[in-house]
Amino acid sequence: MKKILNNVLCAVLAAAMIFSFSSCSKANSMTEENIKNTVATVETALKEFDTDTLNKYVSSTTLDYIIKFSSSHEQFAQLGKAIFANLEMEVKSVDLQNQTVTITVSNSKLTEIATIFTEGLKAKYSNTELLRKLNDDSFLTQSLNVLLEGINNTSISTEADITVKVQKGKKNLVLALDETAEDAVSGGALGAIKKIYS
Repeated sequence: MKKILNNVLCAVLAAAMIFSFSSCSKANSMTEENIKNTVATVETALKEFDTDTLNKYVSSTTLDYIIKFSSSHEQFAQLGKAIFANLEMEVKSVDLQNQTVTITVSNSKLTEIATIFTEGLKAKYSNTELLRKLNDDSFLTQSLNVLLEGINNTSISTEADITVKVQKGKKNLVLALDETAEDAVSGGALGAIKKIYS
């Protein structure tokens, strides 16, 4: 009887392990369903500015800067939420052979607001001074509040189709956002903000 129980227990554990391995491998399989689910996950993560999820599901140079600073400065987390608050992402087509997805993206049009903000900072501070000030909470609160106010008060929207490369991560698929995709999902804001670091 004890031997039978041991065998049953071993069989159950083996089945559980196989199931967990197969579900892990399925999550990063290059299928249309997984790609669509990845886009939906990224949309939600951007709107909520869920940095843990974004780190797993998105590859983006500019977004990485904001995520990095948001871990130690709440102002950047608020900025992220404001930029992506009105984001909508709809999958238009999936190309499994080329491992890309074409997405119709709409968001508030933030190019002009972010450009004016960035140019204002560039006129006042050198790149070295500005990078030093990124650790000054009172400066961040004061300056980013101006940007947040502009973002929150805009009523103009923009829409664009972008084609994004899909990559296999360890446990899930990853959207690789190039500069065009960064600009589209952020309504033009990330492109303008990127100038601060260039």
